[in-house]
Amino acid sequence: MTTADAHILAGAYVLDAVDDHERATFTRHLSECPACSGEVAEFRATAARLGAAEAVGPGLGLRRRVLAEISQTRQLPPVVPTEPVLAARRHPWRRRALIGIASIAAAAAVLAGGISIGLGQSVPGSPVPVAVGAVTSAPDVTTVRATATGGGAVSATVSRQLGKVLFAAQVLPHLDAGHAYEVWLTGPGAPRSAGLVGPQGTVEAALSTDIEGISVTIEPASGSLQPTTPSIADLVVG
Repeated sequence: MTTADAHILAGAYVLDAVDDHERATFTRHLSECPACSGEVAEFRATAARLGAAEAVGPGLGLRRRVLAEISQTRQLPPVVPTEPVLAARRHPWRRRALIGIASIAAAAAVLAGGISIGLGQSVPGSPVPVAVGAVTSAPDVTTVRATATGGGAVSATVSRQLGKVLFAAQVLPHLDAGHAYEVWLTGPGAPRSAGLVGPQGTVEAALSTDIEGISVTIEPASGSLQPTTPSIADLVVG
């Protein structure tokens, strides 16, 4: 990969439209290029907001139905026909970069009009109504970060005034189809799930006064009611 290729790959990298070799190469490039690091952070925030813009709270029977379907569904990958080799595929870096940048530009255009969204937990719970950018623009906002066991990092942007926290995963290792990362709000009582998150995803949750920290564990893909594995990352929220 040339330096020019690396600089135009930020959009495709954020949308995970790269293979393992490209991802590793561009990740190394990020540590040496502040401009690309800033662009990736902005693209990631915009893409996450667009993905959440149409989110709705799950119905009460969703978890039961999903678990029932899983127990009866054979876990096989889809059959994908082999694509013909076309001339356009000779420049995959530029093609994916343009796709990524175009997608995120469209997301920014939608968000510019102002959107209210509701994020529901991935385990039983009530949806948390939020406004785009509300946490990050709060007057008392603070951000804490930590390195995750096994690679990657996590952060939490907190507003006690709004009573909300925005958790972000940053390049965590990819998990198999049977597992997912689950975010927990911790305090004097039992941990409370804030929902599931992808290797580069975000979760926004209500922050009650007794919450003192955030932990991340690896759980079954359907989520758990309580943590079942040791934490891979811990954050103390102010």
